[in-house]
Amino acid sequence: MTPRSLWLLDECAGALDRALGMRFVREVGGGVIGDQAYADYLRIEEEFVETATRLHGLAVWDAPDREALERNARAVHALTTEQVDYFRAARAAWPVRSNLSGAALVQAGRLSEFALDAARSGGYAAVTTTLFAAETLYLTWCTRAHEGGAVPPGPIADWVALHARDPFRSGVAALAAQVDTLTVPGSVLTGWFTGMLDAEVAFHDAIYV
Repeated sequence: MTPRSLWLLDECAGALDRALGMRFVREVGGGVIGDQAYADYLRIEEEFVETATRLHGLAVWDAPDREALERNARAVHALTTEQVDYFRAARAAWPVRSNLSGAALVQAGRLSEFALDAARSGGYAAVTTTLFAAETLYLTWCTRAHEGGAVPPGPIADWVALHARDPFRSGVAALAAQVDTLTVPGSVLTGWFTGMLDAEVAFHDAIYV
């Protein structure tokens, strides 16, 4: 029997392909991302990391077993240490500051709104599925960019590498294993997964508004 995580990836392949083709991914992988665009990305991504921390925290609370509890606790630790350190260093090194419009911030904020609304209504299953969508997206595009792209050196290359190696890679595998245990209807899983990917596209496109 096909594991639910692989079934979900197959069912949502179109949405994942659309997300992988978004402008931000193309520009980072091609080495043509502008200084202002990346400064704006740093701002909204740092804010979303706070949301991801809350999501993993909820998953700790609702974890069905010790393994899931420990995995989500490790994710909270990484988000509040390694990634916080990255943003602090990247902001200090970057030549320009963020200059996003109010409309852009509202658009970017829809990613957190979707994920948190799903978490409130669907609990652990929703958190696991939405994070699996987001982190599969990042693992896929960052691995491609890291291994075969023309990623600019410095903070951008550091960010890409962070999402192309362990512990991020093993964290995505652990999310997949947890998705395999979920018993909610497949239509609910695909709704969370594709909804998260659509919100990711709107989020990243916000830096070009």
